[in-house]
Amino acid sequence: MKMHMVRIWLVIVLIFVAMCPLGFTADIPVEAEGGATGVLYGQFKSDSHSPLANARLYIYNKAMGPPSADRYVRVPDQLASLDKNGKFSLELLPGTYYLTARIVPESGLFGPPAVGEKVYYKLDKKGDIQPFVVKAGKRTNAGVISTAVPRKPSVDQGTSIEGIVTDAAGVPVEGAVIYAYNVPDVLDRALFVSGRTMKDGKFLLNVNDGGTYYLRVRGEYGGGTPRDGEIVNFNDPKELVPVSVEKGEKLTGVTIRSKRLEPKGMLYKGPQ
Repeated sequence: MKMHMVRIWLVIVLIFVAMCPLGFTADIPVEAEGGATGVLYGQFKSDSHSPLANARLYIYNKAMGPPSADRYVRVPDQLASLDKNGKFSLELLPGTYYLTARIVPESGLFGPPAVGEKVYYKLDKKGDIQPFVVKAGKRTNAGVISTAVPRKPSVDQGTSIEGIVTDAAGVPVEGAVIYAYNVPDVLDRALFVSGRTMKDGKFLLNVNDGGTYYLRVRGEYGGGTPRDGEIVNFNDPKELVPVSVEKGEKLTGVTIRSKRLEPKGMLYKGPQ
């Protein structure tokens, strides 16, 4: 009976993962399955020294690069929530992690912070975001984290991909976001995300290194199955467009066609 229940649990976990193509795990304890783990704990306080109660906690694996306040928007590897005292305790696989926290709307949107919005980091003496090392069987105290860094406007610096989102007729599409993956699989985790396109359909996607990226259009931030009417890639909502960029290069001229996702059972008739 015990083995049967374990199998049922594994099936539930696999179904949940398949429904979260951006790799988010929201509002659940951040725990590692199998293998030795360690614990990372601490507390976030606001710049007025009061607890950052019930704020959203973002966890980034150092292997994929640190988050940034202005150069690019990293998609978090995991999500959790702070308690009413701004405290957290995370069970994680051994590795090195960055942490940030922010107060988000009641809707719990996963999108990047707005310009000027405060994001809380722990900075080292050089002013860089401080990483935390988690070791198997050990507890690591991150201490009190209370440095607020306002989100700056995204600027074209470093390595970037620039282009336009259009519909099938070539008309610019407003309100789309572009996700960048480092593997051609939407069930993996996206690494970076652009801001929303404006009326001209243009997007600027900053990344932290050169390489081949696989781009996906979405109308919403966050994971899960695209909803009816959402902006998606033209041929298939799971389509990924490969692009290659050199480190320090500004790649321009990328065009991604999109459409509004029709309800199931309806055929897409093209632009009306």
